[in-house]
Amino acid sequence: MFNNRKGELVNMGLDDGDGGFSVIEYKIPTRGMLGLRSALLTATRGTAIIDSIFDSYQPMAGEIGGKEKGSLLAFADGSANTFGIQGAQDRGNMFISPNDEVYKGMIVGVHQRPSDLEVNICKTKALTNMRSAGKDNYVGIVPPLELTLDGAVEYLSSDEILEVTPSKLRMAKNPEMWGKKVKGKKG
Repeated sequence: MFNNRKGELVNMGLDDGDGGFSVIEYKIPTRGMLGLRSALLTATRGTAIIDSIFDSYQPMAGEIGGKEKGSLLAFADGSANTFGIQGAQDRGNMFISPNDEVYKGMIVGVHQRPSDLEVNICKTKALTNMRSAGKDNYVGIVPPLELTLDGAVEYLSSDEILEVTPSKLRMAKNPEMWGKKVKGKKG
């Protein structure tokens, strides 16, 4: 985990106290620290204690690997609803809840595969007069992933942007770069 973020092991040993804790010291570039806390707490099931302090300016250590999964993008402008989110959550984990306003190209979730996928989370269920037993089984919606500033900055790729407002964090494909990418695929 630390080596992938261009960390350099400085010291490893036991804590001086009676707790029996291991102490590991690394020098890691600041950009490698983005998202490290949540990844470390997940890997250690919440038992790790992390502290950081500025050491020095160093030459660039090299490229830090990008994300392994793609994004789920909103297909159109509108308000997300339960029916649309149920269909989209089969494709990955969502960042949004029902009734959240979305716009075309907005990142609404993490795709299970490396590629990006547009999903229609604004679609509503077709109302018909025909009813059948078991047809309307309520599957339920998985609670959305909590998006923090740290997590959002770590998640972004080079063709994505972050919109920060007082109440929300929204990620989207950069409209200038996204249009070029789509045109490049067709031609």
